[in-house]
Amino acid sequence: MLLAGFLSGATGFGFSLVSTPLLLAGGFSLPFVVAMNLTLGLLTRISVAVHLRAHLTPRRVWLLTLGSLPGLVLGTVALTRLDPAFIRRAAGLVVILAAIGLARGGAPIPSRTGAPLLAGVAAGFLGATTSLNGVPPALLMTRERAAPMSFLADLAFFFILSNGMTLVLLHNRGAVELASLFPTGALWLPTALLGNFLGVRLARRLPERIFRAVALSVIAVSGFIALIGA
Repeated sequence: MLLAGFLSGATGFGFSLVSTPLLLAGGFSLPFVVAMNLTLGLLTRISVAVHLRAHLTPRRVWLLTLGSLPGLVLGTVALTRLDPAFIRRAAGLVVILAAIGLARGGAPIPSRTGAPLLAGVAAGFLGATTSLNGVPPALLMTRERAAPMSFLADLAFFFILSNGMTLVLLHNRGAVELASLFPTGALWLPTALLGNFLGVRLARRLPERIFRAVALSVIAVSGFIALIGA
């Protein structure tokens, strides 16, 4: 939880990247892991959202959240009709290729209404199928050359809204082990918050070029784990 909180604090996303394989290796069930990641990811983002609210881009956050609604529905439908392993491999490959393309550089793209909506759809879909719902918004903001603090603030608000909606959807489908979140989740939360605090402090001191390189590296690793973890 300390490592997961630190990574998500420093880059704005990637909480599940650290926690998922470790929790599964520790013998926890997948429904428990998903619920834990969504819950602690949401709770650790609240403090970031409060402290960095002055850097928020409200229009981008609302468009991302609006787009994630149909993405969540598409993701849950895909899980019932397609091979989950195929979905994860395809998503992982796309994420890796996108990260490589962004790493090659190029002029920043202007912010348009359609881009955050499409990123939101992809985020909802990936969140329901691979729990990598932070990757599409991170790719979008990296391509737009968003400032590091704006990057962190927008992702924090997006995770609060998106993770909350995903938990409600999964709970309605009987796929969340709410009872198992207490007391385990309550015991782990302070450690995750500490890691998050340290990560945000590091992010404030990173030059923008290094911050962007770290974010792209985390995106590529996320795709790789989705690819091989299928």
